[in-house]
Amino acid sequence: MKHTLRSENFIRHLSAEKNYLHRQILKALRSYHGNIHSQIRDLIHEAEILYERGLYAQSEKIIRKVKRIAKDNDMNWVLLEIYRRGEMNLALKKSDRERVEKIMKEESEELSLFQNTKIYRDLYFRLGTYYYRYGISRDKKYLPEIEEIIRNKYLQDESLAKTYEAKLRFYDTHALYEQIKGNAVNTYRYFKATLRHIEQHPQKIKANYSFYLMCLNNVLIACTSSNIPVFIDKLEKLNSVVKSQEARTRLFFVLHYHRLNYFNTMGWFDQSLQAIKTMLSELPLYEKGLNDSEKFSLFIIIAILFFSTDKWHPCIFWLNRIQDETRFMIRPDFESFLRLFYILAHYEAGHADVLPSLIQSFYRFLLKKEQLYKFETALIYFFRNEMPKINPETSSGQKELIQAFQKLKNKIAPLADDAHEKNVFLFFDYLNWLESKIENRSFAEVVRQKAAESGGSSGKG
Repeated sequence: MKHTLRSENFIRHLSAEKNYLHRQILKALRSYHGNIHSQIRDLIHEAEILYERGLYAQSEKIIRKVKRIAKDNDMNWVLLEIYRRGEMNLALKKSDRERVEKIMKEESEELSLFQNTKIYRDLYFRLGTYYYRYGISRDKKYLPEIEEIIRNKYLQDESLAKTYEAKLRFYDTHALYEQIKGNAVNTYRYFKATLRHIEQHPQKIKANYSFYLMCLNNVLIACTSSNIPVFIDKLEKLNSVVKSQEARTRLFFVLHYHRLNYFNTMGWFDQSLQAIKTMLSELPLYEKGLNDSEKFSLFIIIAILFFSTDKWHPCIFWLNRIQDETRFMIRPDFESFLRLFYILAHYEAGHADVLPSLIQSFYRFLLKKEQLYKFETALIYFFRNEMPKINPETSSGQKELIQAFQKLKNKIAPLADDAHEKNVFLFFDYLNWLESKIENRSFAEVVRQKAAESGGSSGKG
């Protein structure tokens, strides 16, 4: 290209021209994707320039505008910067003692609100550390530390949360606590409170669609199946207003994940297979923007769909993608589920030769992570000790296999009501799978029947 354009004047300054073009593109992108934060920064910069030029009245006018925007958006840090660098300079320039005193008082009030927000933010992140380190709790030894956080006086009295963000953190911290403990009703109640709070401030939604989408995601995770269509409808309406790539990536994930999960939960696998075609056609547009947790959740729901419709090889393909493309440090319970579900998929696919090594690897993983609970112990014993003794090719072997599945179901069914074991059933309906084996029916048929019997009120993971 350089050779072809060697006679052009700009080619002699190509490096400088490229840098200029790069800056202009960034400037255009900032303008197109500008949000309230970039607007605030630009206004503060304009106020500083006007002040330095001695245009104090114009500078003060912009500062008043910044204060109004900051107050409307609960941006305490902006107000602190304005008081310290903007208004105080103007007040001192005019030797306005009363104004100086008023600024100092307002600054103290904003500092108090800023500190209030920080207290709730820190409590949320402290609890979040346990959630992302251990996942949904199945071990009593972590609960005392979690209980200590939730007993903090600021989490015992909602009225102590004085700012918009402080109230969000209050609700979300309680929701996270209830989620860790496996209390679905209270988890939904607090996530719904978060959603209600943000929807009372529509300007906050417009300023940060990604956060609003994550709020909807949390509510959808916690709600019962009968409530899902209401929130799916909210997501579909956002399709025409969400513009930024980052927010559209969040919308892609939340909408497709929960639509597929809803169809799977209801046993509507024909609709799921149609929906997955749309999702897969759009995936290349957004895949790079998905984080590991989103990628795991989306790929696992695809794998569960193929498992439920007896498509074992596509199921294993998506499980392999999870293994190859995600890091399991995001949630240890994710890896535990994946390893177990991988065993089930290979069992259904008839890959008897790989099962012993998969089971041994799973067992060692659980020992290392100190996660060998009653549920996993029962499954490992079944595949390691019961299955090898049975020859399903004979009529007597088929009866023995059904009896073995029934025995396993009898052993793990009570765990669904165990406070420290029940959370494992959030990932996959093992009891329905066992029932399909015992009754020699398709898993899809059993799921549809159970969903119809519950009237669409079942919970979901």
